[in-house]
Amino acid sequence: MQSLVATRSELLDRRRRAVFVSQGRDLLKDTRTALVREFRHHQSELLDGLQQPRCLAIRARQRLDEATAVCGPEPFASFALAAATGIDADMQSRTVAGVHIVDLPHDPVRRNARTRGWASAVTSTHLDTVALAYQEQLEWLLDLCAVELSVRRLATEIAGQAVAVERVASSDAPAEDEPVLMLNRRGWQPFQQLVGFLSWPARGGLDPTGLDGHGTDGARLARPDGR
Repeated sequence: MQSLVATRSELLDRRRRAVFVSQGRDLLKDTRTALVREFRHHQSELLDGLQQPRCLAIRARQRLDEATAVCGPEPFASFALAAATGIDADMQSRTVAGVHIVDLPHDPVRRNARTRGWASAVTSTHLDTVALAYQEQLEWLLDLCAVELSVRRLATEIAGQAVAVERVASSDAPAEDEPVLMLNRRGWQPFQQLVGFLSWPARGGLDPTGLDGHGTDGARLARPDGR
């Protein structure tokens, strides 16, 4: 039987490669740990407030239906035009392990007596009730959008990091088997399920407004991606 004898240079080269692979694996694991920590923070924040916009949307629609039955639709249509001044929002981001985490600071959603566009002294109290209900709903949705965008970005990056770690740790496995190994060994299912659960109706998931993606007047609500 013929035996192969490695030269000194081959042994040194193999050792250097082993050290390099070990360092790369440790770096990937540290990066993934930081991403998972940030993901869990946003996951908890998102799940805590996920049902609130649905309840607020239902409550706001009930207030509008009740007020329309009393006052008719015309006053609310005209007051909506008078109050349609817009809300300024500024999308900002910070970086966690190379991933941009979204912050969405915005102007106050709830209007005071000078900025609401009508005088309460000459209007029905139903108008203020409806306006407050929809302002509260919009406030929650704006805060939820930033968290959802961050969760999606983190989940995508964590999946990539898991595949990279598996590629280093299981170099003998075929390339097409690496996602399967990652799913089985790295526990990606909870992240995948959460992101799927947060998807909008066109992607088969939950609409946080509780109105199947439509506003109270039938207008389509914009998704976080603008579509």
